[in-house]
Amino acid sequence: MEEPPTSPETAPRVIYPPPPNVYWVVLLAAQFAIAILTVILFPKPYWNLVSTLLCDIWVVYLCLWLHKLDARFMSIFWFAACIALQIAITFPSSSPPIGTGITVVAAILALAGALTWIVTIYVIRAELHIHYNVREPVGLYLSGVMTFFFSFLYFQYHLYKIAQLRERNGDRPFYYQGGPPLTLPDS
Repeated sequence: MEEPPTSPETAPRVIYPPPPNVYWVVLLAAQFAIAILTVILFPKPYWNLVSTLLCDIWVVYLCLWLHKLDARFMSIFWFAACIALQIAITFPSSSPPIGTGITVVAAILALAGALTWIVTIYVIRAELHIHYNVREPVGLYLSGVMTFFFSFLYFQYHLYKIAQLRERNGDRPFYYQGGPPLTLPDS
């Protein structure tokens, strides 16, 4: 016997992994705690590197979660480049005798690291928009200015609210009004 073709209404709904359900203030407190513990436990030349890498753990987790949503998302690769540049920046600046050549290399690495960081946060913003406005349409809007200044705390602010709504509503669809409506170009 032939089965009738499935209509879009009866097609199985894709269940995506829930967003990280962590309140943004907890992330901020963790960043302060990491900074304090780094000052207490590590020598001064390594403070910046250690605290940055420890805070990067959350970003790696967020990028891996996004990569789990869609394997084509590229934020994890951009962030890997960002981490490599963070490590490379630390070594020239930690050596005591600084010559002109090493200063130029350190400045170029620092500029590349800052640009890679900015690209990474905007790639993550775009991936969140794609997921929460196309695949799982809940109406997420992330401000470009707020993304620049608060990046991952801002993302987590919205992801926490979406996680809470998703928890309350279960499988029922919901609309998150996280800002003005976003219009995506037709693909």
